[in-house]
Amino acid sequence: LCTDKTGTLTQNRMEIAELRLPGGEGQRPDENGAMPSPEFANVARLGMLASEQEPFDPMERAFHQLASSEARTALSNHREKGWSMQQQYALAPELLAMSQVWVKGDEPEKLVAAKGAPEAIADLCGLDAAQRVAMEASVGKMAELGLRVLAIAEARWSAEVLPETQRHFDFVYRGLVGLADPIREAVPAAVRQLQQAGIRVIMITGDYPVTASAIAAQAGIGGGNVLTGGEIARLDNHELARRIEGITVFARVMPEQKLRIVRALKAAVEVVAMTGDGVNDAPSLKSAHIGIAMGQRGTDVARAASSIVLLDDDFGSIVTAVRLGRRIYDNIRKAAAFIFAVHVPIAGL
Repeated sequence: LCTDKTGTLTQNRMEIAELRLPGGEGQRPDENGAMPSPEFANVARLGMLASEQEPFDPMERAFHQLASSEARTALSNHREKGWSMQQQYALAPELLAMSQVWVKGDEPEKLVAAKGAPEAIADLCGLDAAQRVAMEASVGKMAELGLRVLAIAEARWSAEVLPETQRHFDFVYRGLVGLADPIREAVPAAVRQLQQAGIRVIMITGDYPVTASAIAAQAGIGGGNVLTGGEIARLDNHELARRIEGITVFARVMPEQKLRIVRALKAAVEVVAMTGDGVNDAPSLKSAHIGIAMGQRGTDVARAASSIVLLDDDFGSIVTAVRLGRRIYDNIRKAAAFIFAVHVPIAGL
């Protein structure tokens, strides 16, 4: 059973649990959900400015919620002062970061806010070896707590014409943000029941490997190795099928790599079930022996490509379906055995 993390194993209810500055200093929001220190509040503000103005993603909602806890960092305050978003640079497979350009009235200088994977922001900011080591140390400490870690950066741009890509901005690294997404209460017990039933559970996520391992341990999916999307890209199909036997967690995985994982498991003569909810999940859901789509947050394409739709998006429902399916199969076998045991002698007589 290949399962994604966000919304399936976790509650998909993200909140910012910790922020860290480039120097390693950390701070958590107070009991009112606000950042008392101006330096940390600025990191939250930049994260909000790098998010959609009307967020749908729970992660971006968390940025807006933290920034809105103080009037000076809220989006409404920026709008009242004449700030408006001019252009967006979207997330791309080759660069896991997004930026938004903001302008204040007729002022020539523009503010560029960026957020993304720490390694992507490190590339955008051109961090040297020592700075990267310091960033990785902070990311590791936050990831060990099961936090999803994003890096924040900002730049200034005075020219009238904006560049084609966000790589042309002179970004400055501002800090890290750790987001917590609690595990669903029923998940550990459900995973344990599936494992007792002889089903191997594999988690597939786009998170940092240490974060993925920590969440997997909380869910009871442990004891195996971790394979990253970058390592998958360097393996051919035969080598991936050979290595996949001991893997329990796939981290930093791109949506298109899920299909390769399913095919590799099938090549290893496994019966594969796959959960998903997005348009990009449709090929892997279709390729798996049993595609399982989410009924509430799943797209129409994902539901159409699946064999089973979970109406409540609850991981525990998979356990219920397995139990009922095996009970039905067992009853059919008993009925067939009874029919043969009774009717063959009658036919002989």
